[in-house]
Amino acid sequence: MALRSNTPVYVAFLFLLSHVFLTAGSGLSSESSSGLSAPYDELYYRGVRAYFKEDWERAAELLEKSLSTRGKLLQTRRRCHDECSTAGDTKIPKLDKADFTFWDLGVLDWIQVRAECVRFCMGRSISPVVLLPVSSDIEYEFGTRNPYNYLQVTYYKLDKMAKAAAAAHTFFVANPSHLEMRNNIEKYRRLLGVKEESFQDRESEQEQHWEMYDAAVLAESSSDWMKAVKGWKECVNETLKQTEECRAQCVMTSRVLPEEPDTARGVYERAADLSLSLLSCKQMCVTLVSTRPGRVSALEDFLPLQLEHLHIAQFKAGDLKGAVETLRSLLLFYPTDSDSLSNLELYTQTLEGDAEAQETGPMQEIAKYISRALQEKRLLYFGMANLDFKFSDPDLWTPEDIVPESLRETWRVEKEKLHEKIKQGEKVEEVDESGFYAGGPVPVVGVTVTMDDQGLNGTNRVVLDGVLSQSECDRVLQLANVAASVGDGYRGRRSPHTPHEKFEGLTVLRALKLAQDGLVNQSDARLLHKMGETVKVLMDSYFRSHSVLYFAYTHLVCRSAIPGHQEGRSDLSHPVHVDNCILEPETRQCWREAPAFTHRDLSAVLYLNDDFKGGEFFFADRDAKTVTARVKPKCGRLVGFTSGPVNPHGVTAVTEGRRCALALWFTTEKHHRDMEREEAEDLWAADGKSVVKEEKGDGESALKTARSGRSQGKERSKERERVTGRRDEL
Repeated sequence: MALRSNTPVYVAFLFLLSHVFLTAGSGLSSESSSGLSAPYDELYYRGVRAYFKEDWERAAELLEKSLSTRGKLLQTRRRCHDECSTAGDTKIPKLDKADFTFWDLGVLDWIQVRAECVRFCMGRSISPVVLLPVSSDIEYEFGTRNPYNYLQVTYYKLDKMAKAAAAAHTFFVANPSHLEMRNNIEKYRRLLGVKEESFQDRESEQEQHWEMYDAAVLAESSSDWMKAVKGWKECVNETLKQTEECRAQCVMTSRVLPEEPDTARGVYERAADLSLSLLSCKQMCVTLVSTRPGRVSALEDFLPLQLEHLHIAQFKAGDLKGAVETLRSLLLFYPTDSDSLSNLELYTQTLEGDAEAQETGPMQEIAKYISRALQEKRLLYFGMANLDFKFSDPDLWTPEDIVPESLRETWRVEKEKLHEKIKQGEKVEEVDESGFYAGGPVPVVGVTVTMDDQGLNGTNRVVLDGVLSQSECDRVLQLANVAASVGDGYRGRRSPHTPHEKFEGLTVLRALKLAQDGLVNQSDARLLHKMGETVKVLMDSYFRSHSVLYFAYTHLVCRSAIPGHQEGRSDLSHPVHVDNCILEPETRQCWREAPAFTHRDLSAVLYLNDDFKGGEFFFADRDAKTVTARVKPKCGRLVGFTSGPVNPHGVTAVTEGRRCALALWFTTEKHHRDMEREEAEDLWAADGKSVVKEEKGDGESALKTARSGRSQGKERSKERERVTGRRDEL
């Protein structure tokens, strides 16, 4: 009798034996020729002890060793997993020919060969003590990157600021709501000797698929379809690679086999339970790989979502054969999806005459991925139905025929609830927790409210008209014409948001310096400053600011349509975004973390002209697709709103002409105030010229506290700001 006819219990037993012999065998080596000799959990404990003893050099050494030891251990496990993946396979054909009464001995023969391979491979570079299991508490510490929390303080104490900044950033990526670390990072940014490149994520190797995902989305938003195709392919491949890495760790990680003296379970039951645990670990890799660092929940259908983006990008880039291959791969997940079937029909009709392209099958990697996943799910659901095993399926695409009849009704109900939850996007009434409340007085004569929250279909939004006169708009436009192309570095280059437009910008300080050089009128530069002060008064009053409001940034921006590059445009001048957090339309989440300008509290745009086509400002839903309100620019019109997740917004394409506006952001955090603007005010004051400033009492005069970036840097070189970490305040 051939082995292929055996029941799932046999298969489960085989998985158990493989797992037990591999992991136990890998830890039996009595010596290692070189490499790791101390376990990373011991190194970590010793490093933490040195930290609290304030032995900073020793703490840095041990904490770094714990991180590098763990990294090398994971790499060695993966290498040995790959090296031994075919060991013992020559024994398998013999099992079909052997007397079936001895099948268990044949399986053990195969497993022992593989276990010996793993033992030898691991023993070459790792001592047995390093292979011992670590506690779940230690795994949690490393999973949440807590060693970097200790390291950032340690390096600060050692006056190694670049290393401290890197450690702080690495921790913050996985803990974006950690306010203390956010403040520390901002303090590091202001320290002399700390460069922007210092803020590196030291764990980024495990997150490359997310970097590729973001790059592909960005390419899509710019309608660069060739680049999008390349990006989505890389993202799919890296996602599969990271999944395989995770699955290999499930197999190779050492585990303690618990003693169960009080149970009546025999070897088959225990074998099935442990082998199902291994399969469950492998299945959970889907969730781990599709969860961004610092996020609580995974991005549902992560791999199918990438394939959907890829086939659309391939179609728009003209690669129809590739689009067919990708779409057939997507259909392996959802064979009856009507939209995918309609798209496939469209693609094959377009390829009429090219039979080879029409018959292109799915990607081999995806077909293998699906086949393996279905086999694993069959075993897991069998264990749920018959062996009381607990399993939470990470996939939405699992077909119903995989699920045993006894579980289907419950499975259908749970799946329906989940789909409904996703369909609704977990929509709840938007609540603005910023502490600002629209509807305050408008204290500037001649300014009127044109649209409020009700008219703009949202929360904490307003459109004010009459902020500038036509002559004031004309003066600032003239300033823009003369100065913007040599303003702050854009210099008429293509927009960072679209290749179809030119982007120019000018700050108040740059305008002042151009005036000092005689390139623009001094009065026009001062008008640019005065406009910002007027907007600040309006925003402070209308949104009933609960604390002192500071300028965070002021920028005169002009967007110009590039002639000959407008036909067939489907992109936006500025894609939908939120000013102080990273919008994730797929999950409707907005993550207040770097690189977003998390300190921004209020946003405003003051328009200067309307003699252009397109360029409408619009508010959107968190899905980044549903437009909730539109605002047409004109001279003296101000759009104001809170900078948080209740107000996603964007700008439609400028298809003809030049659109100019003054963009302003405000913050309640004094240390994030616009130092360039204050430097300009200092320069005016040094020339004996006053500037109009609106103050709201915090007991200090703005001119007294204002310092130039240069003078502030000198002060900081004498006395560093205090950085906090865990129980220390530095």
